[in-house]
Amino acid sequence: MQKEPKCRAPLLKPFTTMETLVTALLIRGEGYAAISKRLHISKQAVGFHSRNASRKIPGDLQPFVRIQFWGRGATIDQLTGEGWMPGPPDQDGL
Repeated sequence: MQKEPKCRAPLLKPFTTMETLVTALLIRGEGYAAISKRLHISKQAVGFHSRNASRKIPGDLQPFVRIQFWGRGATIDQLTGEGWMPGPPDQDGL
């Protein structure tokens, strides 16, 4: 019997355009100030869009961590902690 491949956790609701842009830049490692300059919005707006985006990603992790894990292809099990056991970083895939 073949194991089903694990897929990235689906969003609870689709991202808006700004949530998509902010999330993509956060995943790349850019900070709020850099994102603010790049998108010509305030740092508060960056925080607003990142919080809204994190609410659309399932899981119980802190918002920034949830965005980072989801951006790296985390499954629903990894985002919720169900059926996931920590292991060496090279085996987790995150």
